[in-house]
Amino acid sequence: MTREQLREQAVDYVRQVGVARGDRPAARWIAPVCPRVHGIAQPYAEIVETRMRTIAQEAGIRIADKGCDPNISVSFVGNAEALMNVIDRRSPTRFREVPPEAREALINGDAPIRWWYLTGDRTKNGMDRAPQTIPLDGGPPLQVEAYGHYGSSVISTQMNRVILDASVVIDLDRVEGRQLDVVAAYAAFVAFAEVRANATPPPGSILGMFDPEAEAKGLTEPDMVFLRALYRLPLDRPAQRHRGMLVREMVDAHAPD
Repeated sequence: MTREQLREQAVDYVRQVGVARGDRPAARWIAPVCPRVHGIAQPYAEIVETRMRTIAQEAGIRIADKGCDPNISVSFVGNAEALMNVIDRRSPTRFREVPPEAREALINGDAPIRWWYLTGDRTKNGMDRAPQTIPLDGGPPLQVEAYGHYGSSVISTQMNRVILDASVVIDLDRVEGRQLDVVAAYAAFVAFAEVRANATPPPGSILGMFDPEAEAKGLTEPDMVFLRALYRLPLDRPAQRHRGMLVREMVDAHAPD
């Protein structure tokens, strides 16, 4: 393909994955990832965790040592819809970052694999929000949240969006017949990037593995190129620049010399 054709393909891929949508910059892990698998026998859980760690290593994602406190939960369940309803009833705040238009499908839909995230903002120096008190004349002080950072730039936003926690729920009945390592690769992809659920999967991605005509065997080359590009991004950039950087890296990876 020509470079322009590659660019059109990369633009479609980034848009359909949903990273850096609108004016919201891309988010990724800055803490080492620590996946933990629940709901299947330990030997199979170990296969899934090992596959996810291998993908992380190949993509340039930091990995926590064994025995770490998990920040990625992968749950294999017999009835995903029932579990999601229990979570929604008992801990509805766990879905607070799920967009309203996606919440119903997450809880009551029929997707074989569902996921959601907890994200946060950090300064370039890794600092969290810090409360500040502003005295007011004739009234109680005003409590506000501020960010501490050093330096200035006309390019940098001075802030990083980061993934703090990711949950993946896999419906055993709906993934029946799929190879375990392929399911693990799918879980890894949606856990490592802030993927938009219920969107049309981009062609040539593992996200389309539940298409009846798909023959998914793991992460595709575009998937891995995308993950590597995501984890090389300077996070303190506007969303538009993030999209442009991701597209450029995907094009450069496949463009003829």
